[in-house]
Amino acid sequence: MNLVQLEYFAQVAQQKSFTRAAEKLFVSQPALSKSIQALEKELNTQLLERTPQGLKVTPDGELVWRYARELVDTYNRRTSEMLSLLNPQRGVLRFGLPPSAGTVYFSRILYQFSRQFPQVDLQITEVMSKQIHEMVRDDKLDLGVVILPFSDPEMEIKRVYSSEAVLAVNRDHPLAHRKEVPFAELRDEPFLTVSKEYMYYDQVLSRCQEAGFTPNIIFQTSQWDILLEMAAEGNGVTILEKSLVTRMGQDRLRCVHLTDPEFPWALSLIHRKDMPLSPEAKAFWDLCDPIQV
Repeated sequence: MNLVQLEYFAQVAQQKSFTRAAEKLFVSQPALSKSIQALEKELNTQLLERTPQGLKVTPDGELVWRYARELVDTYNRRTSEMLSLLNPQRGVLRFGLPPSAGTVYFSRILYQFSRQFPQVDLQITEVMSKQIHEMVRDDKLDLGVVILPFSDPEMEIKRVYSSEAVLAVNRDHPLAHRKEVPFAELRDEPFLTVSKEYMYYDQVLSRCQEAGFTPNIIFQTSQWDILLEMAAEGNGVTILEKSLVTRMGQDRLRCVHLTDPEFPWALSLIHRKDMPLSPEAKAFWDLCDPIQV
């Protein structure tokens, strides 16, 4: 039994698929199957079984999977720590950032970090918050940014930016001159929203449902600037973080505070509690001072 076999098995167990695991590991499926078979033969037990519902991890497989995760994670962490000590100014920081969050808060932090640590290889992955959570959990990222509300007992969480989500409407819209609007009054409005893959989509939907209606969504996109441009043209209303609206909208859009329910909006840094931060990640973590707007 060796580390490669355990890493291969852990990936198959996680993906519940030889095909997906092979893609993640960049190995052929036959080589992956052969490695798992050799591991089962050495341990004299069945780790995986095929069922009508798909690939299933056996009870013995669950035990080996837990052991494999711990061992592979420890190896990766200790290797990273050793390399950081050998080359304290040439480390790597793997950082996950949702697309809009860089504009809101992290552009300044990223600039400061790059100036202070020019030799650090800052690897930025721009994906949605849901994926960032998964990648931090799987040790594919050292730090990640998520939009609150967020909860995971295995994660250390640091709130770094607090604001609110507001209703963005064209300046000639009937609601444009209101200081605040309860969600219930948006029942008949055409909604422009981010795509369903975003955590934020679920937050907007849940608040509308809390107010007693399902929003009339006429358009979805992953690009918040498109939403604001369409709202400015009077094609519908959208709900986004306040500073995004004020920066983009200028005199074409109006921000309206939302009530019943309120809609606070915040960004947090996360990292795994069981994995000490590398010197590079610790430096970045410390640079992120909380801001409230």
